[in-house]
Amino acid sequence: MRIAGITDIGLSRENNQDTFEYGSLGDNAQYAIVCDGMGGENGGDIASRMAMTTIVSRIRKGFSPDMNGNQIRNLMLTVINAANAEIYAKAKDDKRLAGMGTTAVVVILMQNYAYISHVGDSRAYLLRDGSLSQITTDHSIVQELISQGKLSASDADDYPHKNLLTRAVGVYKTVSVDYMELELKPEDKLLLCTDGLSNFCSAEAITQILLDDDLESSCKKLVNAACNAGGLDNITAIVIMNHFGSES
Repeated sequence: MRIAGITDIGLSRENNQDTFEYGSLGDNAQYAIVCDGMGGENGGDIASRMAMTTIVSRIRKGFSPDMNGNQIRNLMLTVINAANAEIYAKAKDDKRLAGMGTTAVVVILMQNYAYISHVGDSRAYLLRDGSLSQITTDHSIVQELISQGKLSASDADDYPHKNLLTRAVGVYKTVSVDYMELELKPEDKLLLCTDGLSNFCSAEAITQILLDDDLESSCKKLVNAACNAGGLDNITAIVIMNHFGSES
């Protein structure tokens, strides 16, 4: 696997409440995480950093290369729930942080499999054979209305409560975490990103940028595209390219 990542404050925010990290878990295993904080002037920054720190440290401590899919699933659900409990407790202890929370999209990559868990509206996309598909489902009011047939996808961009989430890490005592496993083909690419990218860049624009095999260049181009479209939010992206199983 090859991985590159970037975060940018954007053009209108005073601080960056997004966090990201990626790294190695040993032979043929890696992790990546993107978080987008929410909740007041400092709350979002604290929540996203707490989530990243807790999730990464617990994955590093709990992961073993001989784990099967069910064990990886249990690990990922456990680490996100641990982050939820820590953020929730801190917000209870400090009224200034009341209601703070964060999105999280987390992936463990082992050989040619991606194990993905997420909460909120930070997304994972798959680029395969030049075609882009969103593989996570947003936990948002807009997505619920779309799923219920009460709002069309074409009208979602103009919906006044577009940023309201139905789930976030740390806001409530417990959180429901989505999980999926994906078998990757050689040259598949994964994109993990916050809504500062997905809200401002079309699928077509993202696809064209991800076709570049220079992952660092792709990350910079994604930020530039979001800024050129307004840059009204923090922007974070991790791009992953699968080489496992390829002849090269």
